[in-house]
Amino acid sequence: MAQVKGVAIIGLIKFIKKNYKDSLDQVVNALPADSAHYMLEHILLTQWYPYKLYTDLLRALDKVIGKGDLSSCIEQGRLSALHDLSTIFKGFINFSNVQSLVANIMTIWTSYYDTGKSEMPIFTDKEASYVIKDFPEIDIAHVKNAEGWIGQYLVIFLKLNGIRSEVTKCQCHGDPITEIHFTFNP
Repeated sequence: MAQVKGVAIIGLIKFIKKNYKDSLDQVVNALPADSAHYMLEHILLTQWYPYKLYTDLLRALDKVIGKGDLSSCIEQGRLSALHDLSTIFKGFINFSNVQSLVANIMTIWTSYYDTGKSEMPIFTDKEASYVIKDFPEIDIAHVKNAEGWIGQYLVIFLKLNGIRSEVTKCQCHGDPITEIHFTFNP
């Protein structure tokens, strides 16, 4: 069973408190019972929690403040990247060149999840492909969140603009891998 680090859960809770503080109770109330009980505990940054708690939080957030189309997951991913890349990973990653950025994708992944692998097998001056492997229980809410996170990563460090993204494959739909394809202006 897949697990996620508490830092991801806390990040979501902080996001809700900062941007939608009056909605936190509604989000917690929208959680299934097997995830809601964690909200009564003290979540620890470095502790592992069930992956389902993370995706249940993303879905509850989308239900309460979103449109029900998971677009709020993309936006939360963008804002999470802004925070993470200016704090948690600021001194950890050498952002001086594209190869360094691409190489560090897996390192970032394992800081959050105990399952799966991620990579960027395609990276040109006009497109990039972000792939997640070996994570058959991945949830589309999480994939949309990753779409926002990686998109913001490309904006911050590579100064790319005109970024468009699309989930082209997903293990949640039976595909062998999950792939998010990005196109941009050089």
